[in-house]
Amino acid sequence: MITKPLSHWCLGLVSLTIAGLIAGCHTSAPTATNPSPPVSGDAAAVESTSLEEAFATINEIQKQPVWVQRLNTKDEVPAQENMDLQVGETIRTEKEALVQVELKNGLSFRIGGNSVLTLQPDNRLKLKAGEMITWVEPGKKVPVEIETPVAIAGIRGTTIYINMPEDPKKEIEFFAWEGSVEVWFPNQPGKCQFKAGEQVKIKPGQTDINQVRQQVRQLPPREWLKRRRQSKLLNKFDKPLPTLQKIDDTAPSES
Repeated sequence: MITKPLSHWCLGLVSLTIAGLIAGCHTSAPTATNPSPPVSGDAAAVESTSLEEAFATINEIQKQPVWVQRLNTKDEVPAQENMDLQVGETIRTEKEALVQVELKNGLSFRIGGNSVLTLQPDNRLKLKAGEMITWVEPGKKVPVEIETPVAIAGIRGTTIYINMPEDPKKEIEFFAWEGSVEVWFPNQPGKCQFKAGEQVKIKPGQTDINQVRQQVRQLPPREWLKRRRQSKLLNKFDKPLPTLQKIDDTAPSES
């Protein structure tokens, strides 16, 4: 009479034990976390540009002081040769400083004293002050845009010189050492194209591209040769400009 109730009691105890083990398994399982949001195409493109296309290196400093403003900071650090640069970082020079920067894609530039330049995505450079010479490694056709306060200059396999006077009311000079250059105004149709040995100066506030075309000027031979001899950006670096032979091939004759 006692055996049957006892067997029922044992069966119930076993059932409770199994149920507890199952509940324990569910409790110890890791809870699912929300997946990270996918990176948008634009964000991925910016990241790719920052880390690959516009990666740059300071490969020569002739005179100091040269400063670099790193990303996400207002502080500047002293520039050094072989220092790596990223998109969004700014280079600033003082006094007679000279520095050369080379991008991985074949684009390079030099800036002179009292200059400020920011690296931007998509092969764009923003010159905020001073003077610069920009070129593309021979054999490469890298499209480059240089933004200034008055206009944008576009080059492709060309060597261009840009000079911004310290007085913001004065004209900014664009000069083609070799190849051809285009300048245009942001958000406006039309471009002004000029070639090796030609110069155009654009005033702040000027917006008529037809007027700019009329301002293109061919440098006289004597003036061209004087500039060639005296240019610090051409002559004061250890390594010659890779496009120097192309420049000299365009030298005008004084006769």
